[in-house]
Amino acid sequence: MLKPVRRHVLNCAHRAKGRAWKKCECPIWVEGRLNGDRIRKSLDTANWEFACGKILAMEAGKDKPDTSRKEMSIAEAVQDFLKNCRTRNLDTETIKKFEQVLTPLQSFCTARGISDVRSLDFDQLQAFVETLTKYEVLRGKKDAKEIVSKTSAAITREKKIERLIRFGSYCRKKGWADSVPAADIEKPVSRDKGVIPFTAEEWQAIRNAIDLYPQWNSFGHDNRARLRAFIYLLRYTALRISDVTQLKPSRIKDGRLMIRTAKTGAPINVPLPPDVLNALAPIQNGDAYYFWTGDGKLKSCVGDWQRSVRKLFKLAKVKGHPHMFRHTMAIELLEGGVLPEHVAAILGNSPQIIYKHYAPWMPSRQKALDAAVMKVWPDVAPVPSPTNAPA
Repeated sequence: MLKPVRRHVLNCAHRAKGRAWKKCECPIWVEGRLNGDRIRKSLDTANWEFACGKILAMEAGKDKPDTSRKEMSIAEAVQDFLKNCRTRNLDTETIKKFEQVLTPLQSFCTARGISDVRSLDFDQLQAFVETLTKYEVLRGKKDAKEIVSKTSAAITREKKIERLIRFGSYCRKKGWADSVPAADIEKPVSRDKGVIPFTAEEWQAIRNAIDLYPQWNSFGHDNRARLRAFIYLLRYTALRISDVTQLKPSRIKDGRLMIRTAKTGAPINVPLPPDVLNALAPIQNGDAYYFWTGDGKLKSCVGDWQRSVRKLFKLAKVKGHPHMFRHTMAIELLEGGVLPEHVAAILGNSPQIIYKHYAPWMPSRQKALDAAVMKVWPDVAPVPSPTNAPA
């Protein structure tokens, strides 16, 4: 005999009224035996009458439970997904970003009594995304601080939804889910203004500000020389800040830089201008790396260099971030007539990414657009000369 039971969530005000309580919005499950088989599963509803109707149909043989379907708990599915990410040798930071989404998902499902992947529907995931993209910050002075609720930037919310979709697709491939409800969640509209390069004036101000930077640090290193070499590498190689931080002297041979980017693993082999080579010459940091001792975490060292660059920008009175050096290099290459495919190879990206972010700076693209628009122009008749014009 089968019977419906109410699975109260942790914050339900009616938890003490038992599993037979009918008037709340907690999920309903079915328990009991049917034809000798033990049945215990979610009915995917919170309506008591509808649940009873489904049970009657099951007992009448009209709605037989599919015992061939795989059931997997949320926690087990998350662990399996993360294990697969590690097996595929994904970057550590990429896996951490998945954990930042999936760990709260487990807590969310536990609080609402959602035990298996198949029970996750669109409404539940929509509610989860709303909690995931909000955070609290302290604002105000010491004696008048208040907690303010804020919403993550549109690009952050979009990335988190994409990771949730990746997890849902994995569960569907494994047979733990029939669909990917997260794919139906509408992504936020981004007001991103696009990539912005440094102007020639800003680059000159940054170079001049290096001479204003404090020269010696507590370890006796010449801060200005190290920072100059670091900034020049960012500017003339289009490398990400993490790649410059872990640059090894062995990667520079015959004036050429050879490195695989940490993010994509794409090989880069480019010549270095004399200014960069001259700036690197006095840098002595052992044989391992130019700008990192190799001790501790790379992420911590990258954070130190990010703070140094921000301090330099403040001295130069320039607003920006280290990634703008990469944008500047890419845009100069495109404006110089370099093919997008070659720019993609230099940046370690795909041509699609180059077209997506840097299309407005492609002269060939603009010429093609101009020609297309001019094709629909009407033929302009020559302007007749005035009748009283002198002969």
